[in-house]
Amino acid sequence: RKKNLYDATVWLNRSICDRKLERWEDAVTDAEVACELDPNNAKAFYSRALALQKLAKQDEALKICKQGLKKQADNKALQQLSVDLQRELAQAKVVCPGEAAKVQAGQECPAQSMANVAANNAELVQELVQEEIKQAWDGVYQWKGPKPDAKYRREYKGMLVDMFKSKYEELKQRAAEAKSKKSALQTDQYEETQKQGLVLSGGHRPMARPEHVDLPSGYLKPVGNLTPEQLAEFGCDNPDRRYFLSVYGSIFDVSDRPDKYSAEGPYASLTGKDLTWGLFAGVDTVDYTNKFYDLYKAKDQGKDKLSGLCSWLAWYTVEYGKPIGQLTPWIKEEDLPDPPLHEIEEGCVVM
Repeated sequence: RKKNLYDATVWLNRSICDRKLERWEDAVTDAEVACELDPNNAKAFYSRALALQKLAKQDEALKICKQGLKKQADNKALQQLSVDLQRELAQAKVVCPGEAAKVQAGQECPAQSMANVAANNAELVQELVQEEIKQAWDGVYQWKGPKPDAKYRREYKGMLVDMFKSKYEELKQRAAEAKSKKSALQTDQYEETQKQGLVLSGGHRPMARPEHVDLPSGYLKPVGNLTPEQLAEFGCDNPDRRYFLSVYGSIFDVSDRPDKYSAEGPYASLTGKDLTWGLFAGVDTVDYTNKFYDLYKAKDQGKDKLSGLCSWLAWYTVEYGKPIGQLTPWIKEEDLPDPPLHEIEEGCVVM
């Protein structure tokens, strides 16, 4: 028994059990002992930081995360937790300037509630969050190949999109020449479970365009740069019936396809969201929407799905016209964290 007291694994397991029981103080203490016994145990640093986060001690938790990343820079759990903590701290700064300590302690800002301030400062929150995330990732990712600059990223992406776009335009022309007269303002070709669930891998079928659609006011009107929160306002149930979605930073107005993207369509849960990570990873669930990573880092690590993603971007451009805006997280993709490679499937996805 006494010998086990010097085994870091025992203390780490205790910390994990404490977390399961939501005994956060004990989880911090046990993980701290594990760190002292095994200073290179990244899991112990993670358990300690996670428990501190639950105690609303974000500053201290972030400090522990950084210590753990110095021991194991490629630890995905620590990397993601570090980003989450940076985001929480950034939001606290915007929500309650000069009152960050009170926000961390769970107290309401004396001037306004956190929700109200965040809603009124969506762009500022997003800008500060991205800056904090960039700082959190500085020095963490080590490029294996040449680090792509902004010009290379822009030209490489443009080349792929143009290549696929020309092919899709040719296919669209052929389809128009052999267009079926079938009316398609319907979703009854989908099972009810397929409408409600997002895993549609076995249920996708071609859907001809509706012949008559009552288009909303402002259809295809440019919207400039939007945050993910602003994009969400154009979801499937918005009263104006303007339906937006984003692919690799390009925002498309898909209001002319209510059969797909309205509340009654099979893709309703994807409307108002960024689809990039799901298209890149090959997983068509809502959990894979609104996730923002530097995809060139996946390419650098041997998981090059950019051509597939750019083929989707080209398809949406041909199908729905020129993008009406940009989604802010993608404006500086190089500042985003590297993607979790374990989430990438080897197959493809149909959205």
